[in-house]
Amino acid sequence: MSRAGEERGKSTRPSVLARLQSGILFNLIGAVFAQGSTFVLNLVSANLLGRFTFGEFTVLQSTLSTVGTLAQVATGYTATKYTAEFRETDPERAARILHLCALVSTVTAVSAAGGLFLGAPWIALRAYDAPQLTPWLRMAAPGVLFIVMNGFRSGALAGLESYSALARLGVISGIAYLALGIVGAYLSGVQGAVIGITLSAGVQWLLLGFSLRAELHRWNMPHHPEHSWRERWTILHFALPASLNGVITLPAFWLASAFLVRQPGGLEQVALFGAANSFRVIVLFLPNVMNSVGMSLLNNQRTASADDYRRVFWWNLGLTAAFVSAGAISVMTAGPWLLRAFGKDFGGGYAALRVLMVAAVIESISIWIYQVIQSHGKMWQTLLFVTLPRDCLILSLAYVLTPGYGAAGLAAAHAGGWALALFAISVFTYRLGLTTLKTDPAWRPGADHAL
Repeated sequence: MSRAGEERGKSTRPSVLARLQSGILFNLIGAVFAQGSTFVLNLVSANLLGRFTFGEFTVLQSTLSTVGTLAQVATGYTATKYTAEFRETDPERAARILHLCALVSTVTAVSAAGGLFLGAPWIALRAYDAPQLTPWLRMAAPGVLFIVMNGFRSGALAGLESYSALARLGVISGIAYLALGIVGAYLSGVQGAVIGITLSAGVQWLLLGFSLRAELHRWNMPHHPEHSWRERWTILHFALPASLNGVITLPAFWLASAFLVRQPGGLEQVALFGAANSFRVIVLFLPNVMNSVGMSLLNNQRTASADDYRRVFWWNLGLTAAFVSAGAISVMTAGPWLLRAFGKDFGGGYAALRVLMVAAVIESISIWIYQVIQSHGKMWQTLLFVTLPRDCLILSLAYVLTPGYGAAGLAAAHAGGWALALFAISVFTYRLGLTTLKTDPAWRPGADHAL
């Protein structure tokens, strides 16, 4: 292409802010259908199955989600970062990283599904003291296979900024999840519901595969690039520590809750915390949607434009802070009435609710500022200097505060941990600076910038 043609191509391309806005809109549509279908299925299933049987179904859903998330070993996250960063400047390298992530996700998916199938009796008996769950856990094992690979494929499409495709797939997959789950629960109880959600994950896997192949063709990326093993250091230096962040955080948060359970009246306090925390999840919903889009754009501009890199950072930081603050203030204002939706005995959770709203603001801002650190690939440093100190402080504060303050003490532990994380992330980001690869004196074309 001539220089004039290149300039015309650049002039017709949407601005980075327009891409941010459209990406957020499309991502929001997909997320609403994904989260909404889960909520509606749970609501309908609770009425079809009854409280006790629905509890068994909830355990199965939680197991599928936890095993599937851990088994992804951050391949989707890695695919988003490096595809966005190199799809234009080094498409061959982007294709190699995608291919290697696909191989890793396939291996871990098969291993996790096999592990769940073989370990179902132990999990049912030792973890849940419910041996009747064994056949249903085994039946759910194929669902783990699809969940892991779907995580990678969704991450790859996000890195290609294919948010319109993800929105369409989110709508179709959400409808399939809801329809197959309800029909299964109606026809065959928990067994049918598990089969339904497993089939819907398979449908999503097929649709994501078709879309990813089409997008790779559109970007002229090879489907089977040579020498993908050369990118193994990307997995070692980015995906591995990123996955370890989750491996450490999930047990830490669980243990912090366990401290509360062990207190006198602990189950009632856990119920109050759970009700208050549900509003924290709602407040974080839109900022998390925005941050997932911003991550792709920030990494893309890391090899393109220093001005746009900074523009994406400040715009998304401002929008994130505004939306999460507005949501938190609204929930705090209406908190006493909102908690009554859970029952007349849940008003005692208002103290925890107020603290969790503060924690939500801190957490959301921390997650966005952290995108600068991950765009530089500093994942091992994040694990050592952000994740471990944050989770250790949450555990320490939970141990000290829950005996005297119950649910509010656990909420304060989370707020304190995220406050420490925000401080560490801000210092780290300040030291790195809002620089792109091309403005970094150590950068040169063709070098391995993942390390």
